[in-house]
Amino acid sequence: MNFLNIFEDHVAGIFGATRAPFSFKKLAKQAAREMEDQTLVINGVNTAPALYTILIANDDDPLMAPYYPELSREISEFVKAQAEKKRYVFVGEPLVRFMIDPSLKSGKFSVFAENVDAPTLGRLYEEERAYQQGLSQSMPAQSRRQSAPMPISVPSQPEPAPRASAQLASSRVPAVAPDLADDAAADPFAPSMPDPAAAPIPVPKTIMREQIAGMGGAAATGAAMGAAASIAANMAGTRNAAPAQPHAQLVDVVTGDVHEVNGSQCIIGRERAASNVVLRDPNVSRRHAQLTFTGQDWSIEDLRSTNGTMVNNRRITRCPLRDGDLLTFGLSTFEFRG
Repeated sequence: MNFLNIFEDHVAGIFGATRAPFSFKKLAKQAAREMEDQTLVINGVNTAPALYTILIANDDDPLMAPYYPELSREISEFVKAQAEKKRYVFVGEPLVRFMIDPSLKSGKFSVFAENVDAPTLGRLYEEERAYQQGLSQSMPAQSRRQSAPMPISVPSQPEPAPRASAQLASSRVPAVAPDLADDAAADPFAPSMPDPAAAPIPVPKTIMREQIAGMGGAAATGAAMGAAASIAANMAGTRNAAPAQPHAQLVDVVTGDVHEVNGSQCIIGRERAASNVVLRDPNVSRRHAQLTFTGQDWSIEDLRSTNGTMVNNRRITRCPLRDGDLLTFGLSTFEFRG
């Protein structure tokens, strides 16, 4: 019996009488292809990707949630068996995690394999453990299974972990995220935007000179007064008009890609179901940060992300934003335009 048949039997045993929402045999094959495509030669060693993200439909999540720990373990074991057969190595214990993609229909899935360095893999293990603990606490008692939980612990590194060389700059191996201070820096900015409502209405020095030219005496005076009153009324109407809808942009400083922000709140993260701006960066948390529009100003708040949020190269907890600020989430940096 080959690895694929063994894996299929184990998955069938996990679901029992419950019918799986899709073919896990196809999922395993896709994971194997992803592993093959993303395996890199680093310092002469074939290094397989250690991070596997499985996107599923929102409708399939309630059915599968009780089985995530066991399914993750079985998929990880299958991936390791495939790698051992080909004599590939990992930088640490492979991590398999499930995420929701609202664009997928029930019964559909996608698998993405990514190369990450050992420190990043360790941080992702800790984040996944915290996520599964929260999932377990929110899950009804009758739906929890009694099997052993997924062994989510910081993976030990087998032998000296291979490091990416300079020639791999164009690959998908992310650079090591910089170590960040535990204490957030003090709020680097203070709101300085003046209140537009406090600005006086400017009185024009010239009023429709072309229309008033040629009029004399009372006619010219009346025309000028009427024009001034009309302008003042229009400006007052503009002031009292409903505020414009909030709009901002996040511009990737490397690729130039633009993420539109339309709404008073915007979540930035890796989890498609929970984020308005989705970043495919393994250093970005499921829910990483939140942009908020207060009616006049924008602000940003870190959502207790694993690697933190930085504004103009300073780690923050929460602070106001100004046009042109540089925002860093994981290894991705964006210029804020608001």
